Amino acid sequence: MMLWISLAIRNARRNLRRTLLTAATVVFGVAMMVLGMAWIEGIFGQMISLYTAQSGHVRVLDGDYAQREELQPLYENIEDAAAVEDAITEVDGVTYVAPRIVVGAVITADEEIGEDFTMVVGAPQDYFTGTFAGPDHLVDGQWLTGEAGEVVLGAKIAGQIGAAVGDEVLLLGQTQYGSMSPMAAQVVGIVSGDASLRQQAFVTLEDAQWMLDLEGGALELLVWAEDDEPETGLALASRIASLEGMDGYLAQAWIERSPWNMMIGMIGVLQGFLQGILVFITALAIFNTMTVSVLERTREIGVMRAMGLTRVGAVGMFVVEAIAIGLLGGVVGAALGAVPSAYLEAVGVTMGADIVDATAGTGFPMTETFYADMNPEIFVNGVLIGVAMAVMGALLPSLRAAAIRPVVAMRARR
Repeated sequence: MMLWISLAIRNARRNLRRTLLTAATVVFGVAMMVLGMAWIEGIFGQMISLYTAQSGHVRVLDGDYAQREELQPLYENIEDAAAVEDAITEVDGVTYVAPRIVVGAVITADEEIGEDFTMVVGAPQDYFTGTFAGPDHLVDGQWLTGEAGEVVLGAKIAGQIGAAVGDEVLLLGQTQYGSMSPMAAQVVGIVSGDASLRQQAFVTLEDAQWMLDLEGGALELLVWAEDDEPETGLALASRIASLEGMDGYLAQAWIERSPWNMMIGMIGVLQGFLQGILVFITALAIFNTMTVSVLERTREIGVMRAMGLTRVGAVGMFVVEAIAIGLLGGVVGAALGAVPSAYLEAVGVTMGADIVDATAGTGFPMTETFYADMNPEIFVNGVLIGVAMAVMGALLPSLRAAAIRPVVAMRARR
């Protein structure tokens, strides 16, 4: 092993230009990979945090409602939300539980019923002021005080209907039995922030229950755990589902809900694709330089083979050289990639509200500003992949070196 290392160091120093070129290839590939991974993890991590803050790590709802949720079968609800909430609160790992009603309604700010549609969200005051952080998103007015007949509007829907703080709007929904349910409410605040906030209307839980004719009930119970990890949510959902009296109810972790049940897999594929492309391109460049290195040392390799260097030794010499170059290039590349990643983590990139609204729709929280997430795991992975790039690029040339017959190699002119 010491012989391999000494030969590898000597060969790397002997043609410094080629060594630096190979290392620069690794540096570039690792830097781009670190930046890409930090960007992807930052965007999706931010979206997950926003989503779970508003919609919980687990939600509990009627199983029949879940099967036809897009049609909003309001009669498939949790009639006694308080009793189910009390039972869930005792489950190990639960930090907070809140009943919530989300229902569609036509909204207008004048006497004529228009065509503007919004999702009405009704929940307890501590949910709105706690995990939801509604007051933090106010751009005008105040948050709900808890009095009946108040509404906070998202900035986009308020602009569509021409409503301002102090105006009265009409929310035309329906009861769980299918009859029309108009509710007049005074606008007390306007909020902006993520895409879903801008397009929704927020009322007290009691007003939402009145609209649905569902006193004491809810369409879902949102449950929070200690962190956003998928395994935590899945384990908590399993414990809730095993509670006595939960027959007919569905406990669903956030990762099991649409669109996360599809997006998580897509994130993994995207990361793997990005890493694979960068590894392939970088390894190809290293392959070219290492091949030239083998050709330049053909006679030298023949002499060393004749003096007792084994095939394994020949391979090891080039692999150790590649590891050293990959390690150096990986560290430098990860450090260079971390600089713009840290900047994007602190400053972010802001997109237009119209683009975000069109992409996210009304039910998915997505902010205008996206941030990267540079963490030690990405840095370490970048260094390791840098080494893997170099080894992959050097493997075929080293096998070629090992296959050289000593007599033929010593007759070579190089």
